[in-house]
Amino acid sequence: MYLHSFVVRNFRRLKRARVDLDETTTVFVGANNSGKTSAMHVFQCFTKSTHFSMYDFAAECWQPFRAYNQSGDQQLPTITLDLWFRVDDQNLHRAVDLIPGLSWDPAGLVGMRLSYEPRDPKELYDAYLAEREVAAEPQTGHISDPAVAAEQLDLPPADGRPAGVEQPATKADAGDEPDSVEQWPRDVFDFLTKSLTSHYHVAYYKLDENSVDADLEPLPDYRPLRLAKGSDVLKSLLAVDLLGAQRYFSDEGGARDEDLSKTLSRYYKRNLEPMEPAPGALKALADSEVQLNEHLEATFAGTLERLRKLGYPGIADPELKIRAELSTEVLLNHAARVHYAVPGVAADSNGDAIMLPDRYNGLGLKNLIYIVIEVLAAHHHWQAIDGDRPPVHLIMIEEPESHLHAQLQQVFVRQLREILSEGKGAEGTQFLLTTHSSHIVYEDFSAIRYFARVPDKNSYHHSDIKDLSVFADKTRSEVREFLRKYIKLTHCDLFFADAVILVEGNVERLLLPLMIKKFRPELEASHLSILEVGGAFAHKFKELIEFLGLRCLIISDLDSIKGPKLNGEHCLANVDDALTGNPVLRDWLPKIQRVDELLAAGPDKKESDGGPAGAAVRVAYQTATTVEWNGETTQIAGRTFEEAFAFENLALTQADDGPDFDLRVDDHIRAKGLQNIFKDIHDTVRTFDKTRFALTLMETDAAWTCPQYIRDGLDWLETGLRKLDTEPTVAGEVAPDEPTDQE
Repeated sequence: MYLHSFVVRNFRRLKRARVDLDETTTVFVGANNSGKTSAMHVFQCFTKSTHFSMYDFAAECWQPFRAYNQSGDQQLPTITLDLWFRVDDQNLHRAVDLIPGLSWDPAGLVGMRLSYEPRDPKELYDAYLAEREVAAEPQTGHISDPAVAAEQLDLPPADGRPAGVEQPATKADAGDEPDSVEQWPRDVFDFLTKSLTSHYHVAYYKLDENSVDADLEPLPDYRPLRLAKGSDVLKSLLAVDLLGAQRYFSDEGGARDEDLSKTLSRYYKRNLEPMEPAPGALKALADSEVQLNEHLEATFAGTLERLRKLGYPGIADPELKIRAELSTEVLLNHAARVHYAVPGVAADSNGDAIMLPDRYNGLGLKNLIYIVIEVLAAHHHWQAIDGDRPPVHLIMIEEPESHLHAQLQQVFVRQLREILSEGKGAEGTQFLLTTHSSHIVYEDFSAIRYFARVPDKNSYHHSDIKDLSVFADKTRSEVREFLRKYIKLTHCDLFFADAVILVEGNVERLLLPLMIKKFRPELEASHLSILEVGGAFAHKFKELIEFLGLRCLIISDLDSIKGPKLNGEHCLANVDDALTGNPVLRDWLPKIQRVDELLAAGPDKKESDGGPAGAAVRVAYQTATTVEWNGETTQIAGRTFEEAFAFENLALTQADDGPDFDLRVDDHIRAKGLQNIFKDIHDTVRTFDKTRFALTLMETDAAWTCPQYIRDGLDWLETGLRKLDTEPTVAGEVAPDEPTDQE
């Protein structure tokens, strides 16, 4: 039995998010603030003692709270978590409370809904009115009738306007009254910020797979059945443990620093102490206790004698004795520390290895040991549950890569499973990991769930979860294997970027950060993944980028060749009947083969709509530019980046005292005019050292111009990311005066 899927609604940025889980290990990836952590913490809120707050509700829910006044068909927002289990025959009896009826197919799913909802909406609203009444008494006097209070107090109007938003004032309404201080609570939202747990609770419902669609969304008019003992049902099926990202390791001692000795002490107390102690260990403790008692009695003899001279203890008073009480737990807590044997150092005179305290070891090893111990502790605790333990154990680990080197990150997921396989009962454990490590990601494509940030028309940000196991099933095996190897070999951070830029070669990869800094510095605040893929391979990323919904800029080359066949010789872009030899331009965007048509294509031909995911793809390739030389003017497009740079910076590249880009044309050729200069630069670029050209450009202090086609592409990218970064303004309001807790 395992947790097959879960669906979250109205929790933080997860307005509606479905996540399908792997039977063993699922890895959450995505850019910062994409909802990965929220997808884990929602389990904590529903299954642990962690309380919800008003700020756990999705931003779209805030306005319905503020406008709520029990009129019409208004409903207070709820947070829901739907759990769908795949049940095997061995555990069918555990899920009997979730079986919807006799028609249920054992090959299907059973589900339950956890809903954080109001206990009694009317009682909640009456309590809010009473709070408003108390706050208004100094100005309005006592109002005992809730209906009168709703009419006389400043409450949300029935037309849905939020509290505090008035009709435009007329001259008759205007007066010279001074502004009054707004009282707390202004509306139901304010009221619930301090009383949410009093009026909301977790309710449990049984779900029927036949009453939901393929996306696990309830069909119209479907009402799930309430589970009377839903909490017990949940505990009988699922155990949840979370290992958070903030593990507080450091090289310096501090109040919040975690050391391995404390970690091992907790592990001993929770998991190893119940085991029967070894007789030898008990005898050693008893002998030590006798010797320590003799030492304490001798040490405190003088002090106790002084107490007797003061008249204590008296005849009826008990005599004082100082005795030791030793236990394995106390020793491990206070008298046992983790040490490390120093390799390669000779033993001391007693033959013992030279030891160092645990604080002298590296953070990476500390973090790894800590994770392993905590995972084992959670696993042992789950196995030790009295009676029938829940068959599904969800262990969630946030960002395990902290302080771990690349090689260890690569094998972490695999080793995690092997650690538990050495014991018993590992078959019921599912791991959920969040990560920003490309080294962890490439291990298994099908285990990845990508969290995409998606803005809607109201500028609210949602998360759309992409299941890469679906992508793997739909993608040709050779493309899938190419992508996996590329991510492994290049440590590609595509899954964690705000946008991706695909470039043709090494020169563009080296120079693009410099061009962004000089000509579009706004993009430096975004996390851009710049991938060097080459024209022959860039189109293999098409399916993955479109599946993820990433905003992608492809900086490509015209790669003009002589027609009419595609195996013609390289030529300048202004040659008649020239074709492009670039598969990206032919097969992806803009799907045009003739160079003259490519040069005439408008922006609409160079872009593709990313659909509901809010992303898009744009290709940027060389465009015609006006070039002047010794009074001669003409238009031409470069075939490659180096040609385009040379043409648009002709005066710089041909200056005798300028930087040496290896693009300078001999004087006798320059004297023959622009076409001869173009031809000579074209021939030079085919054979010169492109990396040296890039490094020279990076070092020069001379002013130079970024080719226009790249500037156009960066402008498009910045505009799209600016829209994505636009946050809703719901949190930007001034909080009213509110009461403070009385001491």
